[in-house]
Amino acid sequence: MLKVGIFADVENIVATFQNLNWEVRFDEILRYLRDTLESEGKMLWKAVAFVPMKKGDRRREGLIGALSFQGWRVITKMAHRQPSGTLKANMDMEMAIELLQTSDHLDEVVLITGDGDFVPLVDLLSKKGKRIWVIGTRKGSVAIELIRVSDRYTNITDILDIKDETGEPKYRVLKFHPRTYRDYDVEGSEEESKTHVGTHERANYEEDEYVPGEYGSGYGEYEEYPEDRKD
Repeated sequence: MLKVGIFADVENIVATFQNLNWEVRFDEILRYLRDTLESEGKMLWKAVAFVPMKKGDRRREGLIGALSFQGWRVITKMAHRQPSGTLKANMDMEMAIELLQTSDHLDEVVLITGDGDFVPLVDLLSKKGKRIWVIGTRKGSVAIELIRVSDRYTNITDILDIKDETGEPKYRVLKFHPRTYRDYDVEGSEEESKTHVGTHERANYEEDEYVPGEYGSGYGEYEEYPEDRKD
């Protein structure tokens, strides 16, 4: 039986969907992958989530705890403050090391991210004979180079198109949350921050900025998914 490892770039995933006030349900993503791999006769060997955090961030601590109970192996590190005042929360190196160290035990790798920095890593793993399934965030937010070097590609938003017997989304991987954003710790006044809340202009900030918000824990009741989704 083919062994598969799942590796999730949590910061990239969360930051992308916060731009649209969507909360990511990592438990549902994992359920979708378990079902899909089982239907294909493959074995989920491990699922690893990479989560940066800052001291005292109780929401992020809650997310880490929830991921652990959902079946993810969680790797964390503290975010570092830059001279500009922003917090750097990039875990690309940790992900690369984990993937390279475990790849000899895997036949297929599922990489959940939209970050083009992983293109060289995906290319290397492909040359080692591994099949790479990239699950990107949403249309327009994923590096085209990452899609090109993968053997299989899916958007997280595409998972919502899978329906159950009632015609509802079978895997509710996203939950609309109208107050996803809170004031965050970057340069500029508090008033300037508020003017960008819930708009696409948030996408103009660099991915390495640490933007605390209402992170999806995978618990609680689902809210109705917005019908005006355009992806």
